Amino acid sequence: MTASTVSVIICCFTFDRLQDLRAAVNSVLNQTITPDQIIVSVDNNPQLARALTRELPSSVLVVANDRVRGLSETRNVAIEAATGGILAFLDDDTIAEPNWLESIRRPFQDSNVMAVAGESIPRWERGEPPPWFPPEYDFIIGCTAHKRLTVQSDHEVRNVTGSNMAFRREVFAELGGWKKELGRGQTKTGGEEAELCLRLKNAIPGARILYERSAVVHHKVTRERSTFKYVFSYAFNEGVVRAQLRKHALQFTGQPLAAERLFVRRLICSVIPRNLKNHQPAALAQILVILVNTALVALGYVRGRVTYR
Repeated sequence: MTASTVSVIICCFTFDRLQDLRAAVNSVLNQTITPDQIIVSVDNNPQLARALTRELPSSVLVVANDRVRGLSETRNVAIEAATGGILAFLDDDTIAEPNWLESIRRPFQDSNVMAVAGESIPRWERGEPPPWFPPEYDFIIGCTAHKRLTVQSDHEVRNVTGSNMAFRREVFAELGGWKKELGRGQTKTGGEEAELCLRLKNAIPGARILYERSAVVHHKVTRERSTFKYVFSYAFNEGVVRAQLRKHALQFTGQPLAAERLFVRRLICSVIPRNLKNHQPAALAQILVILVNTALVALGYVRGRVTYR
């Protein structure tokens, strides 16, 4: 095992995404550099695990999470089977561009880089985004345009995004795995990436987490996720999870939600004024959605603070 070897991990849980999973695996198999290992980790679905073992190429290792249901433990099971010095994670409904692996591995040449966030671009099932959807809120659909509001001048970010990320293996050897109680399947939106990255920065002096925009994947956005109902519900639940994150992360950092505060400040001071100058109906609709989403996150946060005191 060396720092230059890479295990690519894709987690899945349902037959409903089987076609998407095939496309994700094929995109990894067709990279400009060959991954040292590809792992597909299946969450509490033995029938799917057996089917994938039969169907996928023999070079793909299929492992099964038969422990706690949810994305965090499914990732932990894959980490136990991984042999690479770098562990790269993709969602099962992403398609990686051919140079994705080469690009996400490159920043690890700096020995202080412990994690890298790649660029996730929405691939809308409906063909295009709804005109009212603000790209700054694309974390709701698992994408990364929002990071441009919080990325630092040296390309550092507070945390990675789960659809496209990579870590040094030593991070998990040092810190343990993903927090099950904050993962998707246990929560409605998931706060495990932020929690792990905050824990990482506290535990490893000088650790860097970078945003690498050349490491691109295309993340599927279903029609169901293109609705007001989905977006507003997610925003409220995101607030609840931020309250959970705060409770966990206060153990090792005094400002666990500093990135969220910076995000809101730049929405108000930069994005909203820019859209107001646009005067187009779509830009004005996006302002309204930004305001509603921000209010719903705040309400969810209050609900979470009461629930998780």
